[in-house]
Amino acid sequence: MKEYRYTKSLSVIVGSLTIFAAIGFGILSFIGMALSKALNTGNDNSTTDSSPVIILMILLLIGLITVMGSFKLKIKAWKIFYTGFCLVLGIGFVISFFISYGALGVKNELFILCVGIIYLCLSYLTMREK
Repeated sequence: MKEYRYTKSLSVIVGSLTIFAAIGFGILSFIGMALSKALNTGNDNSTTDSSPVIILMILLLIGLITVMGSFKLKIKAWKIFYTGFCLVLGIGFVISFFISYGALGVKNELFILCVGIIYLCLSYLTMREK
């Protein structure tokens, strides 16, 4: 039986979900910034706000590490890093679900919770070498 078969398939799924979430966040934040400037309701503290771009890049990087990292799990150091990476992300997404409860809408909050639970399952599968 192949090692990490379930881990690889689940990591491709959750990595794709994270990349799609990043793209959706990026599109919505850029639309919001454009409407803010068009309607002249934005904050005048700075001329350019780069925080959505930074968050977009971080989420894309997390998705890419999730997808490509599962194919290098035979290296022991990478397995330890990947397990901790998935565990931290899973706990972070679940905590962000509880923090944002009632603020983002039911579909967005459930998406965040599902991605967090999938990351926790991915860290479990990585530990068990399934």
